[in-house]
Amino acid sequence: METLNAKWMELSLYRRILLAVMLAEIIGFLIATVVAVNRPGLEYGDALLYPSTEGTLRIYEGKVDGEPARFTVSPEGEISYQWGDFSYGPWQVRVAPATYPASLGTHDGKYHVGLEIHRGSEALFRGGYCPGNTISLWDENGDPIFSGIAFTVTSGSQEIAVSADGRELSQRERYEPDLSALAQIVLAPELAHRGSILLYLATTLLALLNVVQFCFPGLFFRLSL
Repeated sequence: METLNAKWMELSLYRRILLAVMLAEIIGFLIATVVAVNRPGLEYGDALLYPSTEGTLRIYEGKVDGEPARFTVSPEGEISYQWGDFSYGPWQVRVAPATYPASLGTHDGKYHVGLEIHRGSEALFRGGYCPGNTISLWDENGDPIFSGIAFTVTSGSQEIAVSADGRELSQRERYEPDLSALAQIVLAPELAHRGSILLYLATTLLALLNVVQFCFPGLFFRLSL
């Protein structure tokens, strides 16, 4: 302990501050990593929506582009979405094995399934759902279903959403979930988590090397000689 105290007193004020900040970061990132790893959520775009239940309903909520976002899913496959002040749905997602296109190969009833998606009396989709592929929805004739939204940048560096026919989309249209997202959420998706223990250990090792350099500035100089 006396050796540590003596070493601390030898350090300049600047190096003491840097050392305290570095140690605080190590502890802070440890707490953040443990919390992130143990809090799985639904990947939706660049966001992570965290699951909960309200009675028989499954809820996924978080923030998407700075606004509160919330999916509500019933056991019957009815799903609705709230983003900021906008409400979407409800949609009805039903498993329908007969709609699965034969051209997609194996129908395993779990990851490769036939689906119907409706909004009220309007049929939005009939076909197969194949998660994990670049295109996850294929209609019953075996044709791929694209989201139909592309992003571009105006001359003022403002990002806008454009439909497949070149029409600029309103904010409400831009944040409406696509059909593949609805299928994924209703079929009880696998949850992911942020944070990595290995990445934390790697960055901590680098931080500890800096700590050693702060405390023993001549050590690396002598090693380099």
